[in-house]
Amino acid sequence: MSEEDDAEDYAAIAAETEPWLYRLPKVSHYYGDFVRQAFVAAAALMLLAAPFYADDLHSELPFEIIGAVFLVAAAAMTNPWNRTVILADAIIAGVGLVIFELWALGEYDAITTTQFILRQAIAVLFMIAFYFSMKTVRAMTLHQVGKSDTAMDVHASEHRHEPAAQQEAEEATAQRKKWHHQAMHERHEYDG
Repeated sequence: MSEEDDAEDYAAIAAETEPWLYRLPKVSHYYGDFVRQAFVAAAALMLLAAPFYADDLHSELPFEIIGAVFLVAAAAMTNPWNRTVILADAIIAGVGLVIFELWALGEYDAITTTQFILRQAIAVLFMIAFYFSMKTVRAMTLHQVGKSDTAMDVHASEHRHEPAAQQEAEEATAQRKKWHHQAMHERHEYDG
């Protein structure tokens, strides 16, 4: 298939009636987009709220800035084809969760309510990132990234001889091919 065919197929997909946000190519069993959003949100909250939750801003600020830079870098590197990056995301999210949760609960009786809430909010963002990065790691380990959820259903329905089941199987196969094509196009864009 040529790049022109890829471009035409992609344009046809983008021309669907869904809102523009939902027209972006999706890779099944890949949750890196949620990880990316949680990392960027955590980095922004770390930087914007630092004056309100830090105990000693002068000594903590360099660590918070470096942490935010690492989060944004990890978010930018996240993609559905590199297991190492997703594992790094899980480690970063887990470490961030532990640090901010210990910081919030360890000093609970010595900090203000605002400090506690902001530290907890950052910990929750790390927890969300950890959850979705681990879901992606699991899917990568099971070789499910980019594969349809209905693959087993399609296989089972192929053995039935009902016309509706055959049509359903053909539609599912066409959808899988479409997703595969989108994933290959996205990978080509990423590698290119």
